[in-house]
Parts: sequence; structure tokens; C-alpha cells
Amino acid sequence: MIEQKYIQTAIDYKKNVAGKFVLVEGAKLKQRIDGQRFAVTRKIDGHMQVVFYVDGQVFMLNASGKERASGLKCLDAFAEAVKAAGLKQAIIAAELYLPRDGGRPRCGDVQAALADDAKRDQLALAPFDIIELDGEAWKAEHYADTHNKLCTIFQNEQVKPVQMRNASSNDEVQQIYEEWVEGEGAEGLVVHSESPIVWKVKTRHTIDAAVIGYTTAERGIRDLMFAVRRPDGLFQMFALGSTGMTDEDRADIAKRLSEKHVESQYVLSDSRGIAYQMVKPELVFEISVLELVARGNDDKIKMNPLLKYDEAQGWLMESTTPGVSVLGITLERERTDKQPNETDVRISQLTDICPFEEPEGGKAELAKSELLERHVYKKVSGEKVMLHKFLLWKTNKEQSGRYPAYIIYHTDFSSSRKELIKRDMLYSNDEQQIRDLLAAEIADNIKKGWEEIK
Repeated sequence: MIEQKYIQTAIDYKKNVAGKFVLVEGAKLKQRIDGQRFAVTRKIDGHMQVVFYVDGQVFMLNASGKERASGLKCLDAFAEAVKAAGLKQAIIAAELYLPRDGGRPRCGDVQAALADDAKRDQLALAPFDIIELDGEAWKAEHYADTHNKLCTIFQNEQVKPVQMRNASSNDEVQQIYEEWVEGEGAEGLVVHSESPIVWKVKTRHTIDAAVIGYTTAERGIRDLMFAVRRPDGLFQMFALGSTGMTDEDRADIAKRLSEKHVESQYVLSDSRGIAYQMVKPELVFEISVLELVARGNDDKIKMNPLLKYDEAQGWLMESTTPGVSVLGITLERERTDKQPNETDVRISQLTDICPFEEPEGGKAELAKSELLERHVYKKVSGEKVMLHKFLLWKTNKEQSGRYPAYIIYHTDFSSSRKELIKRDMLYSNDEQQIRDLLAAEIADNIKKGWEEIK
């Protein structure tokens, strides 16, 4: 069993060090970074791990402090290198990745390789930082010293430090960016200087996406909700934002969207606790993003809502699915020449940049749902019998990433109606919001003459 102190070390490193890199757009690199001595490393698109060599044993933990794999050849090579360097203990931050011939590694390749015995042995480690050596916290005046030390320890092809170049000016950093990122297709750069700030430099990507919801503020639009479309016609919501809109844009789009309101099972609130108003999917915007992330800082797979649009019922919640979150979103322009169909707002715009992760492992046993509230109302008018039943469930499954935290299940029965039973569901991850929605549902449907059945 792995000791808690090692688990905490992995969690703290991602939270306090790697998770605080400053994201910079490549086109603005020269304006955003400063210094006189730079150490520039090539960013590898893999899975960040903290690798431990302790008491003759080697293991690696992800940003959540979990051991995702053992028995890998690259781990054996790591242990051999540490021993050969005369070290009794080492804690090293490294990127776990699958090398590709003729192309850069992709984060999605790692999970696929871990599940494939034929590919597991091809996985490699790229050390990029030192946390401890022989029980002493590593300290260096400049990152270049850290990289030099890594190069003296690790020289095996399966455990090779990230590529690094020195630069003495912003212009030289720009040249490296143009060579590695624009020329060779690298994911990005990590730039260290004399200051404690570490910059992560990436290129900007453009995506055409459908607008499916919005919130407002005094000037008009506060944020728009964006989705792309899968080949099966379902919409995958992946981004929120409004940066780049002028005040005139905000007022104009708010007015136009106010005429497109529809009902929705899916409910999402902004930071003020105000729910997004869902709309008919008609508007398409070109947005740009600096980064798409398939895993969070906690190493959990990013999950996106999967929605179906129905002309009569509005937005229906299908499920959640592995997807991405975005960083550095900017609205570039409205695409009046595009439609929210499977071609113009296709999901491959995302997967071509950042392949989605596959859920790990088999089917885990999920916690049982808990019924929080049950309300049943009855009304009789002659031979006509009507019933409304409202159930509020706490799923206890939200950590799986496949279920919302709360669900309202509403059953509407009428003996005189052609469609005897109508069913509806509402979802939310916020308890206060779901209780407010339940109260509103009851108020909308239960008027005079209804009797609550206990």
C-alpha cells in the first residue's frame, strides 16, 4: 500500500506547481513574457505523473494521487537510471506518453496503450522536474540547472528528459516557437526564466460551434453556451464564454436570442446562480481557444453534457460523455454562412485537436440513489381522474462523471387524455437550484382543487 505522504506529494505538485503555469498565446508571446535568461522546453501531450523511487521500489501517481499503472518497462528503466546515478531515493515529475513516428504524441494514446498489452511496453517517460533526491527537496537557481541534472540521471530512450533549449531574448523564444510549434506541430512550449513565473505557450485554435443557451447582464449577453454536433445528431456542450463581443454585439444577440427560447431538461447555472436560458439552435459562431483539455488538474476525465434537440419538447438530456473543457475562449465572429448541422459544427473539430479520453477500467459499482422528496397530488372531476407525482432524487453518482447530482422526475396522469401518462425530467448539480425547480414545477401544475396524497 502506498503511503499517504506520497499520495499528498503528487496532489500538491500538480496543485501548487504544474497547475499554476501561465497560459500565453503564441502570437502574443513577445508581449507577455520577460526575462534575460530563458530555458524553453517542448511541451509533450501526455499524462502528467509523479514517479517515485523509494526503498528499491518504483511507482507513479497521477495528479489525484492514484496509481494508474505498474509493471511498465519505462518504470523499470526509470529505476535502473536512478540506481545507476547512485541515488537511493528520487521523486520526479514526468510526462507519460506514447511516442509516434512522424507525429507528435497525443494524450488519448496513453489510455489506449495502457489497455493494450502490445503497446504498454512502448510507453515512455519524459522527466521535466525534480521534487526530491535522497530525501532532500530539490532547489535550483534556474530551471536550466534542473534540466541538466535530469540529463545526467536519465539517458535511456524510454526515460528521456523533455527537449530543452536556452534563449537569451524574447526573439529567440519566438524563433523556437516558430520552429517547434508552427513548423513541427509540437503541442506548445513551457518557458522558464529568472522569475518564479512559468509560461505555457500554445497556438490558438478556431472552432465553429452552435449557440444553445445564454445568460444576460446589464449590457446584454453575459455568456453564451456552445455545442458541437455528433454524427448521430446529438449536441455536445463544451464551452461557455463571451470574450471578444462588443457592447453592441451583446445587446443585439440578447435581443435575437430572446425570441428563440425553448424548454429544457438540462439546467446549468452561472457563477451568480442564474440558470442559462436554452434556445433553439440556429446561431453559429466561430470561436477560438488556446487550449482544449481532456483531463483536469485532478487527472479526472472531462465530461460534457450530451443533449438532444426536439422541436416540440426543446432540449432533452441524454447523458454525459467524455469530452473537453476549453481555456482562453474568444468569440471571433458570427458565421451566418453556417448551419448547426453535423457538418458545419462537427465534433471532429474538437477531436482533431484533442482526442477524447476513454473511461478507465470496467463498470464500477455505483452508490444507490436517495429519494429526497416525494409529492403526489390528485384531482377528481366527475369521471375524470388526474394525478401529478413529483420525485426528487439525489443520485450520489455525480463523481462518476456520467450522472447529474440531482434529478426531478415528474409524472402527469389524466384518465380523459389520449396520452394517459406524460413524463418529464429536470437535472441539476446544485441542490438549492433543484429544490427551486421542484417548487416551480409544483406551483405551475398544482392549482385549486388538487389534494395532496400523503
